Amino acid sequence: MKRIYGGKLPLFWIALSIAALLIAQPTLGQAPGGPRNPRVEAFAGHVVGAGQVLVKLRAHAQPGQVAQEADADRDEPVGGVGARLMHSRSHDTATLIAKLARHPDVEYVEPNFLVQAGQIVPADPSFPSLWALQNTGQAIGGTAGVPGADIGASLAWGTSTGGRANVVAVVDTGIDYTHPDLAPNVWSAPASFTVTIGGQTITCVAGTHGFNAITKTCDPRDDNNHGTHVSGTIGAVGNNAVGVVGVNWAASIMGVKFLDATGNGYLSDAINAIEFAIQAKARLGAGANVRVLSNSWTGGGFSQALLDEINQANASDMLFVASAGNSASNNDTSPTYPASYAAPNVISVAATDNRDYLASFSNYGRNSVHLGAPGVNVLSTVRGGYGYGSGTSMAAPHVSGAAALTLSVCNLTTAGLKSALLNNVDVVLLGWTVTGGRVSADRALNGCTAPLPPAAPGGLTAAAAASSQVNLAWSDNSSNEDGFAIERCQGSGCSNFASIATVNPGVTSFVNNGLAANTTYSYRIRAYNTAGNSGYSNSATATTPSAPTSCGYSISPQGVSLPAPNGGGTVSVTAAAGCAWTATSTASWISVSSSTASGTGSGSVNYSVSRNNGASRTGTISVAGKTFTVTQAGTGKKK
Repeated sequence: MKRIYGGKLPLFWIALSIAALLIAQPTLGQAPGGPRNPRVEAFAGHVVGAGQVLVKLRAHAQPGQVAQEADADRDEPVGGVGARLMHSRSHDTATLIAKLARHPDVEYVEPNFLVQAGQIVPADPSFPSLWALQNTGQAIGGTAGVPGADIGASLAWGTSTGGRANVVAVVDTGIDYTHPDLAPNVWSAPASFTVTIGGQTITCVAGTHGFNAITKTCDPRDDNNHGTHVSGTIGAVGNNAVGVVGVNWAASIMGVKFLDATGNGYLSDAINAIEFAIQAKARLGAGANVRVLSNSWTGGGFSQALLDEINQANASDMLFVASAGNSASNNDTSPTYPASYAAPNVISVAATDNRDYLASFSNYGRNSVHLGAPGVNVLSTVRGGYGYGSGTSMAAPHVSGAAALTLSVCNLTTAGLKSALLNNVDVVLLGWTVTGGRVSADRALNGCTAPLPPAAPGGLTAAAAASSQVNLAWSDNSSNEDGFAIERCQGSGCSNFASIATVNPGVTSFVNNGLAANTTYSYRIRAYNTAGNSGYSNSATATTPSAPTSCGYSISPQGVSLPAPNGGGTVSVTAAAGCAWTATSTASWISVSSSTASGTGSGSVNYSVSRNNGASRTGTISVAGKTFTVTQAGTGKKK
């Protein structure tokens, strides 16, 4: 047990290993909404809730049947992606998993792991000791630092000192929302709202500051110190002549508590804590715009239920920052969760010291731990005062804070925010992390900056498809346009272009209708976004063909009556110049002269009939689509 001095009151921090938990804390105290079977047990080398499992049922399943099979006295939804928490009256965790894993209605079943907060080591506080924000070479814990071995906060503050539009949810032991160095930066619900967590409908009134997943109430008051320490690193109030300063002078920090007073908690409560942040954002919109989830905790094995919830957070545009762990082990070969989940929104954070070395206790992984951040002898807020702490728990909030600071300047998606942080590190950890670097708030801000105008489109082509239509096509050379503006002028080499249309981003073709025939048109295109316009594409020219002649036909006469002997005649065709026509007999006894069987414009068709030795007969000639009728009398006898 280490003593932390804060103000005039001595505070105490209890840091439990799993072994100590099993020996000294065999049970956890009950609280409304918390574990109703508080015992813990070992399963596959991990500490788990005794007789508790997380289950996801298939779409056709009946929950009651599975609960009966489990002999469950507790069966309730967890999170928002279909997982359920079940507790068995009669089965331990291993038996329960073995039984339900074979059930045809079960998609997956897994333990309810017990997870733990990181460790803080106390020391004597003073503001100049915030080496992680500005390292001038000052000695910390008896070790002289290296100037510049920090996150570049003092440089970043020249661009931004933060803001309150984007919320950081600290998924931890809660937050001391009355702390004078935190209170102005603690998120408060702007209005009453309702969430459904663990099957319970919960209404949080205006002015509340987050959620307690253990008691299922809207009061995230910290009873441990860990979450308050994390929160101070992210956003202790700056420039107020009090205590310390966070990465963000101005911030909006939501307390989402699932770890208890001893720094321990169940995975089911962690999932519900994350679910609260997702639902609060959905209910309140800009009033609870959670963009970052800060997770300074580890424990347990792989959990599909937690991974599903992290992916759900990603769908809600939330970055998931997680501490890599304090076992000095390689996460590539021995994953540490939740930092080791391969979800697109996860950033795994190792710890560095004031000389830019990997901390002796820190986990690492050149394929699984993304970057480092200061995590040794970090001064921050604790309940009623200030204290020092070490651990990847202290490193993660530096990244969460840098993420929030970046969002105060740049409007980024979660993927863009992650890229801004990972692509702009100070390279000091080659071989230890994916990026080989330590987070740099200054580089991240400079890397994202304000959006740039899009690149100019290219390869514009124009092709006349008809006398009134030209088809355009081009290549999109940018990924940040809001659309394309299409301009046209009449003639080849013209310069008086005028806008004729806009199309959506990613569209690379356009059909220009309603044009004049036998006319030349020139086109050019440019992309645009909120930052401005691109340069113009090349110009392209097309000439519409002449309009086709409108052809109408008439014939004269419309028919004829002929005697039985051989005979014939002429049909006159009237048509505009250039209008083609043909003449075809529909009867074998009527012959059309081959020399007059087709023509253009006005003309005539010569025909003849053979002798009719039988009864009267009728036949036709089709001339330019018109029908000419031939009736021939017969002799009534054969010769």
